[in-house]
Amino acid sequence: MKRSVMAFRPRRPAAGGPVRAGGIAILAVAAALGGCAVKTDLTTGSVETDDYRKRHPIVLQDAEQTLDIPVGRGTAGLDGRSRDAVMAFASEARDRGTGPLVIMVPSGSGNEAAANYLAGSIRKTATGTGLSSGNIVTQAYRVQDPNVSAPIRLSFTQIKAGVPHPCGMWKDNAYRGFNNDSDDEFGCASQSNLAAMVANPEDLIGPRATTPVSVDRRAVVLRKWIAGEKTATEYGDDADGRSSDVGN
Repeated sequence: MKRSVMAFRPRRPAAGGPVRAGGIAILAVAAALGGCAVKTDLTTGSVETDDYRKRHPIVLQDAEQTLDIPVGRGTAGLDGRSRDAVMAFASEARDRGTGPLVIMVPSGSGNEAAANYLAGSIRKTATGTGLSSGNIVTQAYRVQDPNVSAPIRLSFTQIKAGVPHPCGMWKDNAYRGFNNDSDDEFGCASQSNLAAMVANPEDLIGPRATTPVSVDRRAVVLRKWIAGEKTATEYGDDADGRSSDVGN
């Protein structure tokens, strides 16, 4: 009796069967574990800056300018030195002042009479510089000691550039740590000196307006350009910049 043997071949799993389902399960577990990971968000500008220009910025602020004129009991007028000082101070008030020129005259002092007389000379000298008389104010200030010869004080307010706080406040040790950063006082003196060198503080706000062009020069250049001539300045052979021929 013969037995029939049937060939047996293992069947491949169909697409989407147990193998694919297992892969999906692994991806789901990985996604769940990824959600537990710690994330650190970096924000632009979160790193602390060490710029001294931000610690000690140059700002514009009102500053009072003063000038004291000494007055004796027998002073009859301004001497040459005091007159020059008043003229220079009044010119500065005219050009840079943001308010009136104030003449403060002492009251109750031993030189009160001479100071009141001298205040008139100061006012006349100030108006001689072009400062309007309506922009000059005379005030009196009280002196407690009648034996003191108090001065006449001139003052006006102008815009000055500077740092908004005093320098030299060494509150921390310069070698306080190992961060390799500068101390808080670093840059304050240099910023103050830079602000003091600015002739016109308004230049820190924006550039000045340009001056008008020369119409005459423009016409000369245009005429030469039309004629085919050189529009720039021509220099001869003798314009070599040497001040002497010795040693050449």
